[in-house]
Amino acid sequence: MSRKPLLYMVLIIFVFWANGCTTYTRFYGKTFSSIPNEGNIPKVHRLNLSNQDLDVLPTSISGLENLKMLDLSGNPNLDLNTAFKKLRFPKNLEILSLDSLDISKLPESIKEFSNLKQLSLAFNPNLDIEHAVDLITNLPIEFINLKGNAIDTLPENVRSLKSIKDLNLSFNRLKGKKNFEILSELPNLYSLWLDHNKLKALPTTIGKLNQIRFLYIDHNYLRELPMEMSTMKTWVIHAGYNNFVKLPEVFTSMRSLFLVHINNNDIKSIPASYEVKKYPLAGLIMNHNPIKGEERQKAEKLFKGFFILSFEQN
Repeated sequence: MSRKPLLYMVLIIFVFWANGCTTYTRFYGKTFSSIPNEGNIPKVHRLNLSNQDLDVLPTSISGLENLKMLDLSGNPNLDLNTAFKKLRFPKNLEILSLDSLDISKLPESIKEFSNLKQLSLAFNPNLDIEHAVDLITNLPIEFINLKGNAIDTLPENVRSLKSIKDLNLSFNRLKGKKNFEILSELPNLYSLWLDHNKLKALPTTIGKLNQIRFLYIDHNYLRELPMEMSTMKTWVIHAGYNNFVKLPEVFTSMRSLFLVHINNNDIKSIPASYEVKKYPLAGLIMNHNPIKGEERQKAEKLFKGFFILSFEQN
């Protein structure tokens, strides 16, 4: 097994730092849960009005000329079109959260947020995803959260979201080869969340996602991974809480993979390929797997040079 110790140490530190949050909630300083008095209005960059049983936005919101982040989640009685029109400086907004609003269609006025970089539409299972994508295609969105929207098949126009770097599809019911063919056409896609999708297998077309660096497939029903993944340039895979009984062999063929989380499975053995092949893997977390006895000793010896290695049990 080839190793580049300093490089991997730097990369592993970077991974834990970079993945500490998904919607970059620490940007822009203090978060306000209400609009302060007029003298402090210029200081409001982040406003969280979520779960406040709102049906209209306060009139004073029109004075927030420096507003960068707005969270309107959990206000199902709020008319979004009217709410958006109250924002006098839509071009300044960069982060918008519209989770759990029971919306079926986004208003056309979302197009006014011409500098929007992050959009969360989680837990709106009746949302017309195809229509939403049509509206945001020309926005510079880098992160979109479609978590919990009962999606089984992605609409074809998702291909047009060329600026997307991070896509959260957790808690859906994705299935079929077509979804992965569509995702493969997003050239800047960096991180992909497919956890909690009740996946029993990944289609061979996942191998087309060679642009992905961080892949989350945990909390599914996977027992094995297709060898077509060997072409992917993924750095980190989260595959915990699945049904693996052995460490997937494809990891030895992935030329960029250096960290795997595969905790809480049913792994009892390590395939022979890990003993004979050269691969860059340098971090392995196998906590809460029933690997025991001689197989456990073999694994600890085989992976002893790893920077991260854990076999902790309950």
